Amino acid sequence: MGPNLTIEAGDMPEGQTYQVITFHGEFDKAGHNEIRTELDDLVKSFTGKSLIFDFSDLKFINSEGIGYLMEIHTYLIKRDMQLAFVGVVAHINDVFETIGISEIIPLFKDLPEFLNKK
Repeated sequence: MGPNLTIEAGDMPEGQTYQVITFHGEFDKAGHNEIRTELDDLVKSFTGKSLIFDFSDLKFINSEGIGYLMEIHTYLIKRDMQLAFVGVVAHINDVFETIGISEIIPLFKDLPEFLNKK
């Protein structure tokens, strides 16, 4: 059985200040443990303005995953950076709307929508 969650970090496009990290799988306790070190390293080494998490292939997220996302958001805000989510599937979007994440972290349909609104 493979990992519950994997991430894929894209390069920062030349001349741009954003980087996309794509999530694949389930952001539950096991998934969180699988990616935490890698994601922490990516966040800490990020030098741009906007870190974008692509959730188009994220199938599930639990409260532990949401709490961790809020930690990342706080870390970036303190450094005058932002976290944004793109491609949030409907059932995860419903969770984000219900608990108010969408009031704190901007959600976009896809990367082009983010680029048009930044």
